[in-house]
Formats: sequence, structure tokens, C-alpha cells
Amino acid sequence: MKTLKVVGLLALIFAAGFAGGVVATRVVVRRMVAEARAHPALTQQVVRTNFEQNLNRRLRLDPEQHVRVHEILKDSHDKMREVREEFQPQLNAISLDARANILALLKPEQQKRFEQFLIDNQQFLPTRDLLQPRKNQAVNTGGVAADVK
Repeated sequence: MKTLKVVGLLALIFAAGFAGGVVATRVVVRRMVAEARAHPALTQQVVRTNFEQNLNRRLRLDPEQHVRVHEILKDSHDKMREVREEFQPQLNAISLDARANILALLKPEQQKRFEQFLIDNQQFLPTRDLLQPRKNQAVNTGGVAADVK
């Protein structure tokens, strides 16, 4: 009987620790995403800098190579931004169409829950800026800052 109690207690402690870890991770990730969305320019610069530093460290680039790689990455980023700006309105229209089609499929009670779902998850499924993307602003990236210069 004592062994069963000890095993049960250990299982309970393990389950509580696991649940606490899941909750804490979720809170931290949501805060990080919210912070990234609040400061997209800073977030993108940090990501870009970290990427270049990791690339430099792993490849052991000499100073000249480092400068050239930086120029190549900057050039490709500028080209990708132009493509995103060109196609973002179409992507936004597809996203709005999908949401409208889902709403049309749902019963009134489900529609309210879906709208609340979108509000609760707007950091992962942004609903703002869908109709008119602002230039040099992160737009509908699913919570990841992008397109900021």
C-alpha cells in the first residue's frame, strides 16, 4: 500500500510539473509573439543579425566574405520585399475569402465562437491590415515580423 501511495504521489508530481511547464511555455511564447508583433522592425533586425552571425560563425567567413554575404542577403531581402508587396493584396484577399467562407458555413452560435477565436488568436492569425497593407509594415505573417526596413 505504501508503495502504491509513493508511486501515485510521484505520478501526481510529474503530471503537475508537466502541466505547469506546458502553461508556462504557452505564456512565454504568446508574450514573445506579442512583443515581436509590437516591434516588427526591431524583431526583424535582430533575426537578420542573428542569422548573419550564425552563418559567419559556422562558415568561418573571412572579413571580405562576411561583407559580401551581408550584401547578398540584403539584396535578396530587398527583392523578396518587392515580391511580397506585389502579392500581399492577393494573399490578403485569399485569407479574407477563406474566413468569409468559414463564417458562411457556420451556424450563428458557431460564428460568434469563430469570431472570438480570431480575436483570441489574432497574434497568430492577424486580422488587422488585411484590407490595405501598409508599406514597410509587417502584414499578415502569422505572428512573424517581416517586410520592415
